[in-house]
Amino acid sequence: MQSLIKYSIVLAFLVIAQQAFSQDTLKQVFRPRIGVGTGVMTYYGEVQNYQKSFASTVNRFGGSLLVNAPISKAFNIEFSATYAKIASNERTLNRNLNFESRIRMGTAMIYYNFHPLFKTGRRYYNPFLGVGFSSFEFLSKSDLYDRHGNFYHYWSDGSIMSLAENDPLASTAVPLHRDYNYETDLRELNADNLGKYREQSFALPLSAGFEFHMSPRWDFKIAATYYFTFTDLVDNISDAGEGNRKGDPKNDKLLYTHVSLSYDLKLKEYDSEGIGPGMEDEGIPLFAEWDPNDFDKDGVIDALDDCPATPAEALVDEHGCPYDKDQDGVPDYRDDEPDTKLDEYVDEFGVTITEEDFNNHTRLFYDSTGYEHEFAEIRTEVILGKRKVDRDDRKDKTRSGLNYVIIVGSEQKDITVNDLHKFLGYRDYSTVMKGDTVYYTLGEFGSIEEAVAAKAELEQQGVDIQRVGRNSGDNERIITIEDEVIEKVERINIEEGRSGPDYNNTEQLYRVQLGAFSKKVDADKIFPGIEVVYGASDKDNLNRYYTGSFKTYREAENHQKVLAKKGFKETFVVAYDQQKRVTLVDAGVGKEELPENYSEEKELETFIEPIENGNDNTETKDEQLIYRVRLAQVDGELSIETLNILMNIRPLKPVRGANNSTTYYSTIYKTKEERDAALEEFKAYGLDDLQPIIEFEGKFYTDEEFKEKFNR
Repeated sequence: MQSLIKYSIVLAFLVIAQQAFSQDTLKQVFRPRIGVGTGVMTYYGEVQNYQKSFASTVNRFGGSLLVNAPISKAFNIEFSATYAKIASNERTLNRNLNFESRIRMGTAMIYYNFHPLFKTGRRYYNPFLGVGFSSFEFLSKSDLYDRHGNFYHYWSDGSIMSLAENDPLASTAVPLHRDYNYETDLRELNADNLGKYREQSFALPLSAGFEFHMSPRWDFKIAATYYFTFTDLVDNISDAGEGNRKGDPKNDKLLYTHVSLSYDLKLKEYDSEGIGPGMEDEGIPLFAEWDPNDFDKDGVIDALDDCPATPAEALVDEHGCPYDKDQDGVPDYRDDEPDTKLDEYVDEFGVTITEEDFNNHTRLFYDSTGYEHEFAEIRTEVILGKRKVDRDDRKDKTRSGLNYVIIVGSEQKDITVNDLHKFLGYRDYSTVMKGDTVYYTLGEFGSIEEAVAAKAELEQQGVDIQRVGRNSGDNERIITIEDEVIEKVERINIEEGRSGPDYNNTEQLYRVQLGAFSKKVDADKIFPGIEVVYGASDKDNLNRYYTGSFKTYREAENHQKVLAKKGFKETFVVAYDQQKRVTLVDAGVGKEELPENYSEEKELETFIEPIENGNDNTETKDEQLIYRVRLAQVDGELSIETLNILMNIRPLKPVRGANNSTTYYSTIYKTKEERDAALEEFKAYGLDDLQPIIEFEGKFYTDEEFKEKFNR
């Protein structure tokens, strides 16, 4: 049974080592630690076995040298060399035995540090368990003679005498005192006819303790290691003996209670001045590894981040500060003119200030009469290129009407007119005139994170997104956001579980059609003072213009009446449901609300979209089924490995749940077959929570749950 336990431990050690090397490997270079330790080693065997639980005389000091290195986030491997002594002294009425042995041991251990189970205080300390394999030598000697060469004779009264108690000359014996000098090799005594047995064996160590992280480089460990040896001859007493030398069949055991101090040998890259990236200007190491948090998620941890609150839309250098490629003092993420000439003066938005601008500012400054301008406070911040930006200057400036939009088309970019027309079914579709360009946009978002999340939702619907843009500081242009920034923000959104608006279940909306023209017209001249939305179609070669986005028919009708008072009498209300044009009747407008001359047949003649036939309720509901794959379900923080996988699979739909959990779903698939094929592809990523899902009316079901609830 004991052998079975030992070999089971060896097998477990090999399995753990294999798993540690093959899974969850560290994304860093091999970084060993060297250390020294000291402790006391205790022997457990037949000698003094009767008082093993409280005898301090069996403890002897030892020391060790070690090399330790992480092989994964959860496992470390350690090689150590230990030199120690063990001793035991037994004095009873039946026998008097003593020995001391020098132990030289080499050990390989695998340590498990309870990652990710142990989180509280982990940056300062963590518990660990270890299992390993040891080879050791023992040289056991006994104290049988005093310093003058007199053999110890133990008498029944407890004294040690120079002659045996039954010796005829016992009356002449003199007392002796043990000198505790272990001079006699027990093996050479051959007391049990074992010959010169090998003073070398193996052991299976089990270890437990705590590791304290004193600094990024120094660790302090306190532990206890119990060695199950493969020999019963450390004390020279075994079941091969007879009489009072008869031992039990159990092998001897050792306990090493120790502390150690280790130093991390991770090498830093140094520049020409000998200062590494993890050091201050004076060369003092930063304790960055104590706190790996990255508050602004710019890729530079807070301890090394010179600009710790960088906006998500900013790309940063190795110090965590926003790039300023043209060196005009305005970071690229809010620079409306990214290629300013060197040494030009720019305003707070990075736009070159011309000589005419300076003259105008000077004239306004010296004008005390007020004739030259309205009575208003006008301030312009002037920045000279190549000026080092101070910390306060890196804060984002307040813009007039700052917002982000999703660009689905523009007059300068190709977009089919039919695609353009279908966007009228989106409530936040707009036609925006900026400079000489007309942009067709969806949404108006206060942050880039919201815009990118909405972009991901739209892409799941099959919408072709051209760009994400922001308005300029003067609100006269739309500036497109770089792809690298979009990818960075997508990563942040996935990590935080941020989802965009649900475009699958949009509300009905109503618009007012202003007119249809064979040629494109200047909407500002034809419809002055009206916010116009453009929607064209190549089916009848007409350019249609709409206004408003209303939740109810009554609101749209009231707006139509206001337009009539302004002289626009040939307008009519159109309805959209699920981004598709429907008749007012299908939209649920009651007969009492419809215009007196309303005819559904005539309204259908104005349709550009294909008319949906059939009113089978089951078929309509089947069209609302959305097929997805559940990719991951995370409680708390998302691991870096999973985040990298999800970045490869995007676009995604994160859904927040209870207890800070987030479930990540794939993009939409039109059919069950497409979804199942994608599921097979995703298995290659090694995700644990993969599952086919049906989304219906905003809720998520497995195939079995959906069939059970809806019986189809």
